[in-house]
Formats: sequence, structure tokens, C-alpha cells
Amino acid sequence: MRLNFWIAYRLLFSRQILFGGSAPLAFFGLILGVAALVASMAVMSGYVETLKTAMTDVTGDLQIVRRGKLVEDWSVFSNKIKQQEPRIDSMMRFANAEAVLAHKGQVSGVLFQGVEGSSLQKILNIDKRVKRGKIHAAADRISISIGTGLAKKNNISVGEKIYLVVPLATPFDSSAFKRQAKEFTVTAIVDFGKNDWNERLVIGNLKALQLLTEIGDRYTGAFVKLKDRDTANDVASNLIEQLGPGFSVMTWYDVNRNVFEAVVIERAVIFFVVLLIVIVAAFNISSTLYVFIRQKYADIAILKTLGLGQQKIRMIFLSQGIIVGTMGTIFGVILGYALCFAFMYLQDRYSLISGSVYKIDKIYTEVSLADLTIICIATQLICLLAVYFPAQKGSNLEVIEGLKNG
Repeated sequence: MRLNFWIAYRLLFSRQILFGGSAPLAFFGLILGVAALVASMAVMSGYVETLKTAMTDVTGDLQIVRRGKLVEDWSVFSNKIKQQEPRIDSMMRFANAEAVLAHKGQVSGVLFQGVEGSSLQKILNIDKRVKRGKIHAAADRISISIGTGLAKKNNISVGEKIYLVVPLATPFDSSAFKRQAKEFTVTAIVDFGKNDWNERLVIGNLKALQLLTEIGDRYTGAFVKLKDRDTANDVASNLIEQLGPGFSVMTWYDVNRNVFEAVVIERAVIFFVVLLIVIVAAFNISSTLYVFIRQKYADIAILKTLGLGQQKIRMIFLSQGIIVGTMGTIFGVILGYALCFAFMYLQDRYSLISGSVYKIDKIYTEVSLADLTIICIATQLICLLAVYFPAQKGSNLEVIEGLKNG
């Protein structure tokens, strides 16, 4: 094997190959193809992981919501859930209300979410998403946190006063509504990780929402943190069965199921489309080897007279495919990592991602070991297949024909 690789190396990196024909361009195309595969898979994996992290940071591993009406007794409800599912680590109740945010003559429709501040850091990871200011939802009933998009659209800064207005049904006529408004102070501007949330979500103290909407001590549901986030589907299935149709249980995956399912299809399509670059480059190398073998008839004939059989000659040219595939993969992976860093830099500088289209406006690239393994195996197989037919042609050459035409 050492002899095969040594001869393959000397033939492959001869002056005739390096500085003649299309071999250098074909090899460079192979590198670009591998790099494009690495970068595209890193972006797709990063997109899924970024969206997944945003889901769990802002909504927890699970959401349990009472259908049709609000929940009343928290201690009974939480104890019942924990008894039915021991994989739950902790829970926090929350309530939602559609509202209108008013600030200096500008109004925006928002979703006001009231949370228990004392449990906020145990369940959610919103603190690390704060861009300016600080979240004061623990006991402060006049402080709220808003998304970056909402702050930008309404020109709101930390410390400014805003009004939240909600419609309430009148006690005598359920078809009529009265206006309920309260002044709040913006203490934090947060990047919630999703464009929709950044432009609509407002987070405050649960008691403040209950007073504003006059719902007493009732609430919408609970955010749940699990001991292992990857068990979310199993836990959700169990709770749905135990709680019955009166409750809705959603995992972080369910919140954006259509997006995650679309990404699975897009990953496969992008992989095979970009893989065509590698295939074209590999078969360009194949055509170059056909020409190279024709020029090396005399050398192949001499090797055969020295005792190298058809199998040895074939292995020499197949070894060239292994060398080309290995080097193309190594340089391609390095270039792919460079493209990932370039993408991150350009994304931070020029906002390449449209949040209204992709749900998030920033993607953290992630190169997974599984993706790298698939890319490396696919590249090697393609290169071996591309050089197999030239190798077969070279191994079948007769000594007399080689000496005569060399």
C-alpha cells in the first residue's frame, strides 16, 4: 500500500498535472464544493438550533394551557401536574392578554404576558437576551420588558413611560367594552430570538396583568422546565393523556412545527443540490486522468514489466482518488469554516437575515460532527467513483501497446 500511494502521489503531483490541463481548476472546484456543503449545512443546523434555543428561552420546554377558560387554584394544579410527570423540574404560571401599546401618539397591538418574577430565572433564560436595561418582573408591578423590534418601531428607550390598554366587557352588556389602561415603565429591551416576538411581545409581572385585566388570581397556564429538554415530546404525550381534552400541551417543537418540518426538507434539498458541485468537480478530475493515463502509457508499461499486475496498477490510480478526495475534503472543510465566520461577520454588520421571512433575524452557525462525517464519506465515494474508470483503463493496458504508443 505504501508503494501504491507513493507512486500515485508522484504521478498526481507531477509538473504535467499541476501546471497543465484543467486538473488544478477541477481540484479547486472540488474544494469549493466541499466548502459550500460545510457552510450550507452549518447554516441550516445553526438555524434549527437558534430557533430551538429561542423557543426554550422564552416559552420553556413545555406550555400547559387550559382550553376555553382560565385556571384558578395554582397549588392544586401544579401538584397534580408534578405527580403525573416526575420528569418535570419546575413550573411557573403565566397569563396572556391582547393589548394596545401607546407611546407619544403611536399605537401598536401587543401581546402582554404576565409572569411570576420569583420563578422567572428558574424556568426561562430571558435575562441573557436583554440588550439594554434590566428585567424587574420579580416584584415591581409597573416595570415591563419589550422586544427590540417593538422598541425600534415606536422609538422607545429604557426608562420611558408607555401605556397598555386592554378592552374589558361591561358587566351589564357582554357585547359592549370599556377601556382599561395603565402606565408602565420600560426597564429592559430584549431580543426574544423570534421576529414575531420582538415586534409584539411585552413581559411584565403577573399581578400587574391580573389587575389590568381584572381576572383576579386566575391565569392562562404554566411554563414548564424539564430535567432533560430532549424528553419534551414524551412528557407532552403523557400529560395530554392524563389531563384530557380540557388542556393543551405544547413543546418547543410544536410552537413552530411547520418551520422545523420545512427545515428537514430544505436541508436534504440543499445538500443534494450543492453536492452537484462536488460531483462535477470530481468528474472533471476523471476526464483529466483519462488524458493523463493516455500520456503515461509508457510509464504504465514499464511498471507492468517490473512485475506490477492489473490490480496493482488499478490501486495506484484509485489511490489518486483517495488522495484527491482527502485533500479536497481537508481544504474544503477549512474553507467552509472560513465561510461560516465570514457569514457571521456579514450578518452582524449588514443584517443579511430577514426576520419577517425566516422568523429569526440572526443565525448562529453550527457545524455538527454528523454533517462533517456525511460530507467526508460522500466526497470520498464520489472521487473513488470518478477515478475508477480511468484506473480500469490504465490497468487493462497491454505492455506492447503501452511501449508502442508511449
